[in-house]
This record gives sequence, C-alpha cells and structure tokens, in this order.
Amino acid sequence: MQPKKIVYYTDPLKDDFAGTKIEHRPLPDNYKYVHYDPFSYILGRFLYWIVAIPVLWIVGLIMGGVKVKGKKNLRMARRQGCFFYGNHTSIVDAWVIQCFSSPWRKSCIVANQDATSLPGLRYLVNLLGCLPVPEKPEEAKKFTDAIHHHIKRKHGIVIYPEAHIWPYSTHIRPFGDASFTYPAELGAPSFAFCVTYRQRLLFKNRPPRMTVHISRPIYPDMKKSLPDRRKELRDRVYEFMIEKSCEDENVEYIAYVQKEEKGE
Repeated sequence: MQPKKIVYYTDPLKDDFAGTKIEHRPLPDNYKYVHYDPFSYILGRFLYWIVAIPVLWIVGLIMGGVKVKGKKNLRMARRQGCFFYGNHTSIVDAWVIQCFSSPWRKSCIVANQDATSLPGLRYLVNLLGCLPVPEKPEEAKKFTDAIHHHIKRKHGIVIYPEAHIWPYSTHIRPFGDASFTYPAELGAPSFAFCVTYRQRLLFKNRPPRMTVHISRPIYPDMKKSLPDRRKELRDRVYEFMIEKSCEDENVEYIAYVQKEEKGE
C-alpha cells in the first residue's frame, strides 16, 4: 500500500500532528484529580460504564474495525492495578484500550492539559478518567496521589510515552524512562501495547483498520535500584513496540519523513 500522504517532521520528540487546535487552559488551583464525594462517584461510574464504554465500543468497532491480539495476557494481572504503555497514533487512543482491551477494569489516561481545556467539560473529562500531566509543582503531588489511588483500587493507568499524536504512524518514536517511575516504585505490572494498521478488504482507499497488540505483564525487578528498574521497564516496552510495528500487516497510510537540516 502506497502512503496517501507525506508529513515532514523536524523533532520526533516534540512535533505534534494531532490537529485539535484546542486553546490551552491551565488547571485551577483547586483542581481535584480524584473526587471522593458520593455524587461524583456515582455520576462517574454511570458515565464510564453505562454511557462511554458501550457507545465508544460501537463507534470503534464500526468506524475503526478495532481488533485486539494478546487480550488473554491481561488475565495474568486481572486482580492488580496496572499500567499500559503504547504508541500514540490517533485521537481515539484516549479510549481504545479502555473499551477493547480491558473493559472490565476502569482505566484512566494520562494526558496533557489540553484534554482538560475544553470549556465546560473539564469536570466530566475528569470523571471519565483523565489525569492531566502536572505543569506546576503544587499539581505534582495531587497527580502522584491520584496514580497511587487508582492502582490501589486495581484500576489501569494508560500512558503514551511518545507524548504527541502522529496519526497512522507505523514506526516507534524514541522516548525516555521518566514515565516508568510509577510502576518501578509501586512494583505494579505494566503491559506494553502497540497499535498497527491493516489494509481494508473493501474500500482500500479509506483509512486502514486498527489492530492493538498487547504484551504479557512486565514486572519491575524490585531487587534492582529505582533507575535500573525504570530503564529496564522502558527497554522491554520499547522492544515489544518495535517488534510489533515491524510486522508485515502494518501498512503505511501516512509517511513521516524527517526534514533535512540546512547545509546538508
């Protein structure tokens, strides 16, 4: 399959092609990462389980043809809170893992604060499980406490270490190990996942279908130092993502080409 479009990038760590154009609004000082009041608890569960999961599951199945490989691996850590790490290739990444990979487990997603910048929707996005990355020191503790809260409640935490969305990208971008601090500290299992794209059988000119590959659980070696645990988790997740992204099924709908520097 020949790519339908070529996108040129400069920095694989910072360039973002999501195209959402959301006006950034910082979190207010009184922002709550976790709501403990009964009303928010009940409303949150209703919105997540009764509204969002069924509706988005149908949308993903019909429009994206989502298929999951390795779903049975999740049973190995079904009674534990866990982390999911994967590539960031679509705006639907915000709910694909929750709907198709682990629907019996509430999963939260770590996102930049654009996700909580939509006027009037910040509270609802929060109830659905969005954990905005802290931008101020006073937000960091509340964010970390929320991570610990959800892991204790056996929830999932979805993290995209590539940080920025590159739609339909078929290669894995480089990323560091900072986001792996949480499972390394808590001793919690992590699952690597990789989204690949398969060509449609009909209407081949339309965007390809999505396949989600899920690894076996990856546990930190608690006998090692924290930096070593963190790096080892990152490397194992990265290796899985590279392996799956190189499969023949992964078709290139959009080609990403690095711009040549002036003078070369």
